[in-house]
Amino acid sequence: MSVEFSNAYQEILLDNVVSIIKQNFIFQTQLKLAEDSGKKTAEIQAKYNELAQLYEMAKSQATEAASVKAQLDGTSTLHEEKSRLQSALNDSMKKETALQKKLDAKDTEIASLKEYIEKLENIATPSKLKKLNPEKFGAEEKPVVEQTSISDLFAIKSENGSSF
Repeated sequence: MSVEFSNAYQEILLDNVVSIIKQNFIFQTQLKLAEDSGKKTAEIQAKYNELAQLYEMAKSQATEAASVKAQLDGTSTLHEEKSRLQSALNDSMKKETALQKKLDAKDTEIASLKEYIEKLENIATPSKLKKLNPEKFGAEEKPVVEQTSISDLFAIKSENGSSF
């Protein structure tokens, strides 16, 4: 083998080794980048899964919140209805109390007027009372008159000993 051949051989061999080493470095760099990319992809996938779970939880909580809101709306309308009915009941109770007070006052007034009437009737004479109220006092004061026939008037009563 010649020196030129040997030099060319070593030069080509050196070029090939350098190329292989360069390719090896490039390949290792690509592998490292791929590993980093894989790790980042796995991290991103984990974050995505976590966010998807949080989204589902938020979605279910939003549904629950909507149902609670609907119940609260129903409760507030029931509360308003209760308040309306309570105020109506209070108003009617106030009216009933006022009417009861008026009734009691009228009953007291009637009782006092009856007492006054009784005092006046005791003071007044029966003839004046007949003139004022003939239905009430006319029936009480009428004397009982026996029905006598004409023959009884002219009959001689011998029992008492007189003929006249």
